[in-house]
Amino acid sequence: MWKNIILIALVIGVSSCGSKKTTMKSSNESKEVVIGKSEVLSYKSLGNGVASISIQLYENDTFRFNFKSIPQPGTDEKPVKISEKGTYTSDGSWKTLNFKNPKFSLAAIFDPQYASASDFKVIDEEHVKINTSKKAITIWGVVCEKQ
Repeated sequence: MWKNIILIALVIGVSSCGSKKTTMKSSNESKEVVIGKSEVLSYKSLGNGVASISIQLYENDTFRFNFKSIPQPGTDEKPVKISEKGTYTSDGSWKTLNFKNPKFSLAAIFDPQYASASDFKVIDEEHVKINTSKKAITIWGVVCEKQ
């Protein structure tokens, strides 16, 4: 009987150590994107009462996306804050942003209902293409000007 208890404790101990390693590995993967030092292009929202939004593209094919909603007066809403970084690829004036496991829905933020079809295209849950030839793009109904 003691052998069974020791064996069960040993199995539980070993299996829990293995799962911690897996958790650490995936956590480190999301932090691996090192943002470049030199910004090559950015879009920033104009003054509005809806949200503050920015996308910065860097020389090493990385980007940073920041979003902060502005709660409406007279409500108990808390601002929604999103800060993500990732990598991008280029295809002419289109840049495909690769969000690694985003904590939000790209389709909800990059909603084509509130933008021109030539502003961006949501490809899937982790990729969106933006048209960098445009002087302004609309994200979440907010106009963001090229800087």
